[in-house]
Amino acid sequence: MTELESKYGVKRILNAMGMSTIVGANVVPPQVRRIADEAMSMSFDIDELQAAAGKVIARWTGAEAGCVTACSASGIAETVAAAMTGSDLGRIVQLPDTAGMRNEVVMQLGHNLNFGGEVAQMVRIAGAGLKLIGTANHCDAFHLRNAIGPHTAAVLFVENGVVHPEGNFIPLEDCVEIAGRSGIPVITDAAGEPDVRPLVRAGSAAVITSAHKMMGAPTSGMICGKKDFIRSTYLQNWGIGRAMKVGKEGIAGCMAAVEQWYSRDLEGERRRFDALAEVLARHVPVRRDPGSPFVHVELPESTGLTATQFANVLRESDPVLWVNAADDKGSRPTISLNLRVMDEAAAAAIGEALKRLMDDPREPQKNIPFHDLYWSEERLMKWGE
Repeated sequence: MTELESKYGVKRILNAMGMSTIVGANVVPPQVRRIADEAMSMSFDIDELQAAAGKVIARWTGAEAGCVTACSASGIAETVAAAMTGSDLGRIVQLPDTAGMRNEVVMQLGHNLNFGGEVAQMVRIAGAGLKLIGTANHCDAFHLRNAIGPHTAAVLFVENGVVHPEGNFIPLEDCVEIAGRSGIPVITDAAGEPDVRPLVRAGSAAVITSAHKMMGAPTSGMICGKKDFIRSTYLQNWGIGRAMKVGKEGIAGCMAAVEQWYSRDLEGERRRFDALAEVLARHVPVRRDPGSPFVHVELPESTGLTATQFANVLRESDPVLWVNAADDKGSRPTISLNLRVMDEAAAAAIGEALKRLMDDPREPQKNIPFHDLYWSEERLMKWGE
């Protein structure tokens, strides 16, 4: 048992959900922890450390420049601020008062996601207004051309699998081309994406991603893109970005994580996922998604439970187990597991927990929609009790 568990009473969870913020995002690899720990043991000129991080980010992403921020959400606010102020320090300290500035951000309506906060709110934090175009599942180029005007500061594009999967939206390349005719930068929020390089190549002025979710850095966000725009973004640390600053361990950890992530052995990673799936399969039947870190477990009829009920019982159990998804729409109730943050010991414990509940099913004490594991008002208002 860890000191967090024994001394402070914090419950450790078996994480089959993945890198969601609600379960603490990714685990930090040993080589990244080593660099972050080294940074915490000494002092630096933070501007110099950020400049070094920017070079590492640029080298591995193909961008002109980069910097580290507190998280992806802060990256949205800071890049929007940069679009309004440029490198004018007077304007930077004026925010969120945008008098005299272009202060409107255009975004496709279907891109206004809830990631734990609302994308639109991150825009408003900078003091900008938002012009949403199109509908929840459709947007055409003419919507964007019509929306760009004298007050437009930026176009915000969201690259995320949660965007309506059957929707028809303006591709990033087209957004860059249309906005570029008016000299308007395109900011791309790619918080959970595994590779920002295609988005950089598409011409984004800035691409924002989470360093701690996919890459396994200490809590931090990575911003990369055009040099002048990244400089204007970094200068927000003397304005609204002061409330979003990242520590030296986050900066150093991001550097190490970027190097580790973009140089990783992809075949070795696939073999690791295969090995973890085999560990799970010793306990319950699993179905793989080829080449992905996901496995799926169909519940036998004998459980008498829906996938959501099954997930709720696991969440109420000891040890606590959170799964990635609960699907009750198919021929059989199915739960999905994300292998990315598991080691073999965790996979064995997860497999045992699944088998135990299948053999001895019980209804949850409280059956809540799977989505409400994140967002339920009741859960949030009970925080701290």
